[in-house]
Amino acid sequence: MKLFTRTALALAISACTLPAYAAVVLEEVIVTAQKRAQDLQDTPIAVSVFNAEDLEHQGISDIEDLSQYAPNVQIAESPGGSNSATIGIRGSVSINPAVTWEPTVGIYMDGVFIAKNAGGLFDVAELERVEVLRGPQGSLYGKNTVGGAINLVTKQPAEKMGGSIKIGGGNYGAQTLGFTTNSGTVGDMARFSLAYAEKERDGLYSNSVAGAASEFKRIDTESGRFAAAFDLSDKVELLYTYDWSKKDNTPSFGQLDLPTDPVKRKSSGTLNGSIEDTSEVKGHAITLTWEVSENMTFKSITSQREMQFKDTGDYDGTADTGFHAIRDIDHKQISQEFQLIGQQGSVDYVAGLFYFKEKADAFNPLTAFDFMSTFMPLTTENTYGVKAESMAAYTQLDWHTTDKLTLTLGARITEETKDAYSEHPTEVMFFNPQIPYTTASNTWENFSPSFVASYAWNDDTTSYFKVAEGWKAGGFNGEGATAIELTTPYSEETVTSYELGVKSRLLEDRVQINAAVFQNDLQDMQISEYTFMYSSIKNANATIKGFEVELIAALAEGLTVNANYGYLDAQYDGYAVADARFPYSPDNTYSVGVEYEQDLSVGHLTARMDYSHVDDHDLYDDPSSAAVTHVEAYDLLNARLTLSELQVASGQNLKLSLWGKNLTDEDYRINGIPAQVGAVNYYGDPRSYGVDVTYDF
Repeated sequence: MKLFTRTALALAISACTLPAYAAVVLEEVIVTAQKRAQDLQDTPIAVSVFNAEDLEHQGISDIEDLSQYAPNVQIAESPGGSNSATIGIRGSVSINPAVTWEPTVGIYMDGVFIAKNAGGLFDVAELERVEVLRGPQGSLYGKNTVGGAINLVTKQPAEKMGGSIKIGGGNYGAQTLGFTTNSGTVGDMARFSLAYAEKERDGLYSNSVAGAASEFKRIDTESGRFAAAFDLSDKVELLYTYDWSKKDNTPSFGQLDLPTDPVKRKSSGTLNGSIEDTSEVKGHAITLTWEVSENMTFKSITSQREMQFKDTGDYDGTADTGFHAIRDIDHKQISQEFQLIGQQGSVDYVAGLFYFKEKADAFNPLTAFDFMSTFMPLTTENTYGVKAESMAAYTQLDWHTTDKLTLTLGARITEETKDAYSEHPTEVMFFNPQIPYTTASNTWENFSPSFVASYAWNDDTTSYFKVAEGWKAGGFNGEGATAIELTTPYSEETVTSYELGVKSRLLEDRVQINAAVFQNDLQDMQISEYTFMYSSIKNANATIKGFEVELIAALAEGLTVNANYGYLDAQYDGYAVADARFPYSPDNTYSVGVEYEQDLSVGHLTARMDYSHVDDHDLYDDPSSAAVTHVEAYDLLNARLTLSELQVASGQNLKLSLWGKNLTDEDYRINGIPAQVGAVNYYGDPRSYGVDVTYDF
């Protein structure tokens, strides 16, 4: 905290004493967080934006890296594998990646909702921008979410022919290869683009048990995206996209830590149950945009997506079989969304209809206490799944009452039905009875309103006050240990959020400061509690208060500094678990980045360094589980040096980059699962470094 205070003070002093001759100013940032192109500073939402250049210079290779650079955002691999994401924003999080759960934070790609955190860490080829929205979203988005949303915006086919080829290498045998190509305009009406990327890396840790994976966290992935845009008329555009991501990795290293062990990453393990960690994600989307009139646009987004993944988890951390699990998941989803976006007099409006249907099946055999197999079978052929159907209507009206004051009203109506099934056809010891094929069904309905008052004090400063409700449907616990748990629905989760924010540009557009203070009142927050082979689900009420600030300053020509800070105070308002902890809610998170650019005789030099800090925090609500998986405070340092615009021919350039991540080789936990003794904990990656070469044509 002292470091942040000193840094913030230094930045503030520097910002106030910027030289008058500084030529550079901050660029305008355009976002589509409210379904229309807007200046970030005119958008009354707490949102962090990373364009393609930011993603490259800050070393953001997947959504997990975003948590280093966005306040009050925690994103980590879920325990046991590299395919599932645990995403928390402002203390709202789903810690269980089971496919029967709804995510607390929504992931959208080009407007298409990605249904599950399981499989959520898929690769995306050729991103143009990432927007991280904090707070409940409902009156503008297809699927209502409690914590926030992450928008992945990909690059669209360009009107000019061209492309790029990128190769790279690094320590641990890392190799990357990728290319993008654009056809340019074909026949005055069509444009096509294709992007592909693959990544390989040796394992970060060794495994000495025969019959299992010989190394942990080996990477072998590929991803691609094809896009075709058609100008059907002067008013109508059709965009088709197909994306895929495939991973053939080895599992993460589940390191057995005893209660007295220090937080220290080991180099090897003896896990006989760690074998594979694979996934395949693919999706089609068709977006039709029709400019009905000068002030009205109709949009249709049709999507179909599939996800399969399989991992083998060794959750005892030893060469014996204390507890092993296989997750073989198949998930399919379709969605249809209609939007009407326009302006009528002093009112801007968005109205939408959303339909979503999914089917998820899990084959999840569990094995425990193999040394007792002489007496009774110790593997249960555990299966479960869910079919869900959701329908919603939403709208938002922005009334510009004066040149300075805008009042916004939003509303959403949702109906969601779930049909779940589960079966434990075999008995595992006395504590796990046989359960025949069991089904359950329920329907939930919700109305979520929102209100925003935004006031522009001048051309450079706007403040807003926002009240919004968010909602997450209830469901069924497919990982329950008894028939009652499997068939009894857990309650829906709701949140009422209050937020006061300010967005400002100062000193002739050389300093930008965005800040927000908020309070989230959660009712029936869904909490998954680990209970050895299975999990139980409880509901709790809670109040989460917090503060966020993001600062960018152009200190001099070519020199830019950015900083962000997030504070959380999360408390239960009555909960059945005594002395319960709040998962994924560090009190303080902050980061500072410095970027320097300079034109050279041979090209353009960019140097960047980023430092981030995360306070200590817990991963589970249960005090005993939290104690053995506790995450101590940690700091990360990343850097990148790029020489670009190296001309090799007319219209052809090279770009060379040197990069390093976790340069101090920090040992830090990111996740964990309580074991019979201690916990099986997972650690962040050690120091990595490498070089990238890009050829643009």
